Amino acid sequence: MKSKSLLVSLIVILLLIPLLYENDESRFEKWSKNLLCPVCQGETIYDSPSEYADDMRLVLQDQINNNLSDQDIYNYWVSRFGERIITNPQNKNFEIVIIPLFVSLLFVLYFLNRIKK
Repeated sequence: MKSKSLLVSLIVILLLIPLLYENDESRFEKWSKNLLCPVCQGETIYDSPSEYADDMRLVLQDQINNNLSDQDIYNYWVSRFGERIITNPQNKNFEIVIIPLFVSLLFVLYFLNRIKK
């Protein structure tokens, strides 16, 4: 029984490791690649050559330098430009990752239980 709980714990840890891994990308790069330029068609402020995007980059850099949290930065941009300013808004939905991991864990436990019998 103890080995089964140890195995389950190990599987859970292994499944959650990718969620904890953070990219080496700086916060500024991450945010500037996730904010769309309102005057360019489909370009992020990271890629946009417009002066408007330059101003947005300055505001973003100021927010990061003032240690605003990611949620504060998100709220600022969404309140001014709407949800469409964010290129990847669904990455806030942890359910999309957690539910399949939980179901997979249930299947692994069921499979291990069937093998024991």
